[in-house]
Amino acid sequence: MRVLKPEIAQDRKEKILNWVVYNYVSTGKPVSSEVIASKGGFNVSSATIRNILKELEETGYLHQAHTSGGRVPSDKGYRVYVDNITRLQKLAAVEKERVESEYERRIEQLDGFLKHTSKVISDLSNCAGFVISADIQEDAVKRLDLISLGPKSVLSVLFVHSGIMKHAAFSLDKTMEKGAVRNLSLKLNKRLKDAPVSDAAKIIWKEFLHKAEGVEQELLKKLVEYFADMAKNPDQVYLEGMSRIYENMESGDIEDMRNISRVLEEKEKFSHMLRERLKDCAGGSRALAAPGAKKHIVNVTIGSENNIKEFKNFSLVSSSYCMNDKAVGLVGILGYKRMEYPKMISIVDSVSSMVEQILSDWEKVDLED
Repeated sequence: MRVLKPEIAQDRKEKILNWVVYNYVSTGKPVSSEVIASKGGFNVSSATIRNILKELEETGYLHQAHTSGGRVPSDKGYRVYVDNITRLQKLAAVEKERVESEYERRIEQLDGFLKHTSKVISDLSNCAGFVISADIQEDAVKRLDLISLGPKSVLSVLFVHSGIMKHAAFSLDKTMEKGAVRNLSLKLNKRLKDAPVSDAAKIIWKEFLHKAEGVEQELLKKLVEYFADMAKNPDQVYLEGMSRIYENMESGDIEDMRNISRVLEEKEKFSHMLRERLKDCAGGSRALAAPGAKKHIVNVTIGSENNIKEFKNFSLVSSSYCMNDKAVGLVGILGYKRMEYPKMISIVDSVSSMVEQILSDWEKVDLED
């Protein structure tokens, strides 16, 4: 009887496991040994496949809902599959071009920058897309930059002493010259420097707004509203595309949808989880990142790996986006754990990179002016 070397046996086992997960993700049907033998192309006997499946089940990578049925991956099995993507998957050029094209088309609408980003992610992934920016409400202002992006568009970039940055784009009804934008930025900085972020709206309202006229007054009103809204919603989550999850709902998933809907309606648990993920974005053994000098990483949590029990049948694929080596927000996808992980990781990675590039370009515009 021929005995395989341990490394060869382990490699075969991993390939079969990955094939089972991929097949289940693609079809949604439990995978039997007969299907593997006929379609897997492993050139091994059905008996050998059954033994491997039994071992994978005993070690917790697969489970069998019915004794006569096929196997489905456990969270542990999904984890091996996702980790393997790091070594095997690269974003196809056509997919990357599609992401870039769609994002550039949407980003032309400056209002609601973060909301549009979450919508783009949802549209590309056919899942729910989310974005959350860092919470800086209790911090102090280091600098507030107003950057002219065009005759009627202004970008506000707020830096605080902890190193975190928040950004917002405003569309104006009338043209505001670059010089006027720069002068207003200088005046605001002189007064707001070292002031609590929570006091910014009140300071602008009392000390600047009543003296202003025309388009400057319009911009100041938008800044007051922006800072006031920040105080009311310090950790606002932009979530788009929940209907995509409902559309992909399988029979028997009604309880899952009740659970996830309850969590997202309350938002507190979901926001807390995303805030914790943003804090930890600089490391973690489960981070997935393409080789190179990227500032951000893509993180995947599967089913029970999430800290919310209601998410046991869902996965989150997320990435921080950075500016000046500081994580200033999080973008990601929420969907059933039977998702196309290579595609989802690629989408999140690409969108995060493009957000970073756009923020970097906006900062350069200010420095060049």
